[in-house]
Amino acid sequence: MSARAENSESERSMRISTFVLVGAASLFAAASAAAHHAFAAEFDINRPVKLTGTVTRIEWTNPHAWLFIDADDGNGNVQSWAIELVGINDLLRLGWGRDRVKPGDVIDVDGFGARNGTNTANAASVSLASTGELLWASVPREDR
Repeated sequence: MSARAENSESERSMRISTFVLVGAASLFAAASAAAHHAFAAEFDINRPVKLTGTVTRIEWTNPHAWLFIDADDGNGNVQSWAIELVGINDLLRLGWGRDRVKPGDVIDVDGFGARNGTNTANAASVSLASTGELLWASVPREDR
């Protein structure tokens, strides 16, 4: 095989490798973007919720942190709710730590319910029920 043919084969192999690498990176980027949803895709601003409940679990996951609470439905029945917060980095910047809210704490949540009707909400504010201390409130991006 001539040197010219070897260079041509090497260039072709390099182009294919680059194409495969760019394609794989694009797929990973698309998957990451799909994982982080838009508020309106999952939650309904016309479905406000006000909850008071006992924290059962906290998940510090990306792209959002979650609080899980057991709340009385007003008829004496306990319902479990999943409450979406902002991202972990935003919470840390606001002074939250992993011990800011603990299982057993009773909290008040104002937010918006899920479009699919499940007991899932996006929190607009979270406060301690015992003191009324505001722990977190959503702020429009331009005000941050």
